[in-house]
Order: sequence, then C-alpha cells, then structure tokens
Amino acid sequence: MNKLFARFFLKSLLIFSPIFFLGGCLELFTTVTPLTGINVYDAYQISKDERGIYSITKDKFIKTKIQTKILASSGLSNLNVDVESFYGDVYLIGVVPDDEHKTKLVKLAKNTDGVSKIYTYIRFPGDGGECESNLAIMLKLKNSFFKDSIISGTSVRVSVVQCNVVFTGIITDIEQEKHAIWYAKHIDGVRDVYSFLKVMKE
Repeated sequence: MNKLFARFFLKSLLIFSPIFFLGGCLELFTTVTPLTGINVYDAYQISKDERGIYSITKDKFIKTKIQTKILASSGLSNLNVDVESFYGDVYLIGVVPDDEHKTKLVKLAKNTDGVSKIYTYIRFPGDGGECESNLAIMLKLKNSFFKDSIISGTSVRVSVVQCNVVFTGIITDIEQEKHAIWYAKHIDGVRDVYSFLKVMKE
C-alpha cells in the first residue's frame, strides 16, 4: 500500500507541476466541459498508467502546449476540443466551426515540439447537432470502467462528441478494447463508437 501511494504521489507531482507551470489552471478547466464531462477517475488512473513517468510527463507537456495554443487561437476553444497525447502521438477530438478551423487546429499541433503523429476525430456543428446526453454518457461510461477489473488498470481516455464516444489511450490486451466498446454501445443515447486505442504488450 505504501509503495502504491508513493508511486501515485510521485506521478502526480511530476504530472501536475508542469501543467500549472505551462498552462495555469488550463488542465482543470478543460476537463470539465460539455464535450468531455468530468474526469471522475483520472486521478486513480495516474497510478495505473501503462506509460513510465518520463513518457507521461512528456505527453502532458505536449498536451498543455497545444491547449495553450488553442486558447490563443481565434475560433478554437478548449471547451470544444479534447487533446490527448500518448508517446508523442497526438489526438484532436471535438467540434470546430468549419474545415478552415480544422486545418488551423491540425497545423498548430504539427508545429508543437515533441509531436510525432496527429490523429483527428473532428466534427462540425451541422454534422450531428447538439447532444444533451454528453455528460451523462461520460459519467456512466467512466463509472462502468472503474468497476471493471479488466479496464480499470488501463490508461483509456474517453471523449464524447455529439453523442459519439471516442476512445484514446494505451491498453495491454485487445479484450480491454472490446470491453470498452461493449459498455459504450450499451449506454442509452450513444450514436456511434470510435476507438484509437493501441495495444502495448507488457
């Protein structure tokens, strides 16, 4: 128990310190949005993340740099775009006004140090309309993950865009992805499910 707490504390210190240094309270602000909802178990995930401390910290720096650029960009908002980074691969997920702003978003991510590849799940306001169930879907899904012993120890991230569920992160077995998709498809209000999950063998 003491070793687990020490590991959790060290990871928390290394992860959250650079976030506040680079982006102030940006990380706390962007995780409570109509798009993504509240990251209920993200603190728990820190101690379970498959990546090492160095990789986690590096990815957090990349994520925060991109979020800071979005904050300073006209027409783009961290309220509508989720940014995730795993081993330098960046995922841009959310809603932007039009194709011009999508290009702008991808460009600012490409021009960020440390970014290897960019993956997008970007939709426009007219693609699916508003979804009042985004937050409810998010909370139900994360609650299911927390209770599932197969998924709870993984670094699966969840975004909900116009009632569509999008997974990003690192898993150690394809069964974890199957469980995640099953839960998402069995939640009322979910329109579609898309997975960027990557398997990394232990």
